[in-house]
Amino acid sequence: MHFVFGGAFNGKRRWVMNVYNNDTLTWISAYEQPSFPKEIYGEGVVVLEGIETWVSELIHNGFSIDEAVAFFEQQLSNWQKQCSRLVLLGTEIGKGIVPMDEEDRKWRDACGYVYQMIVRKAERVDQIWYGISTRLKGE
Repeated sequence: MHFVFGGAFNGKRRWVMNVYNNDTLTWISAYEQPSFPKEIYGEGVVVLEGIETWVSELIHNGFSIDEAVAFFEQQLSNWQKQCSRLVLLGTEIGKGIVPMDEEDRKWRDACGYVYQMIVRKAERVDQIWYGISTRLKGE
């Protein structure tokens, strides 16, 4: 599994398309399909974009932070069984101002915990800022 994260509109999508330009890509975007995908299937590389949006859906549907992380971890395990190569894209939301709304703070915190879990499980992690990648984990 490969995790790619960075700021909003910092070139994550373009960077992934360039890195995997010789592979068949199945692209599933939370920005276009906000419902949490239970099953994913695709040839080649499956890209799941907008992890923070799906975490938000869980929090706004009443999940606690711990429940959201546990649910996402189980779902990640299922996704890995359903495809041969998985790439996750997430927008960094933890470096800004702390939200005043309690539910938004829960979402931000849950994203941080979900991203930590993904990083532990990923073979490769890249951070993208303004189109420039920094490899944080993997070969």
